[in-house]
Amino acid sequence: MKILIIEDDIQLNTTITNFLKYKGHETTSVEDGEDALEYIDKNFYNLFIIDINIPKISGLEILKYIRQRDLKTPVIIITASLELENLKVAYKDGCDEYIKKPFYLEELEIKIDKICQSYNNQKIIIISENISYDTSSEELFIDGEVKRLRKKEKRLLSILLENVNKTVSTQTLENYVWENEIKESYPLRQLVNGLRKYFENGEKFIFSDAGIGYRFETKKI
Repeated sequence: MKILIIEDDIQLNTTITNFLKYKGHETTSVEDGEDALEYIDKNFYNLFIIDINIPKISGLEILKYIRQRDLKTPVIIITASLELENLKVAYKDGCDEYIKKPFYLEELEIKIDKICQSYNNQKIIIISENISYDTSSEELFIDGEVKRLRKKEKRLLSILLENVNKTVSTQTLENYVWENEIKESYPLRQLVNGLRKYFENGEKFIFSDAGIGYRFETKKI
């Protein structure tokens, strides 16, 4: 998983970072809220670990910012105290788990494993470092923001991602996207071009095989 750690205690931050890297996770760590917002705006993460009491912008404000962007990415809150009001606010604003200082690293690992299992069950497809697609909600996330797809765009993207890196025939795509609709001609090329426009950073993911069909290629991350 790609994890952003937001913790101002340098020793604890380093300890968590090294432990999670040892466990095979890709980690980024920051020590204050302003730096955290910068990373959140520019990158995609599978999990956030956030201390409530961090400089410049509080962990609760960071949590609220994440949820305002419609992110469903799991959040673990770290707290030095069990202040009931803070916990109420954290859960109200969308945190998934909390852990109280001091804690064992194995305790954090248990909570992450639990979240990983739930996360995998949501069938989220990681397309690139900053792009993902939630097959359960049919939402495309680019740089942490939801791109609202039309019905046929959702169906086209879904079938392409189900067959990622494989060419899907034009007939198969048309039959799936348009279901039982009867038309003299299917504007598949137009639909593909429209879908490509959602990827505004210039990356190319959808490729055509002349006379055969289309395939969706993901980036190796």
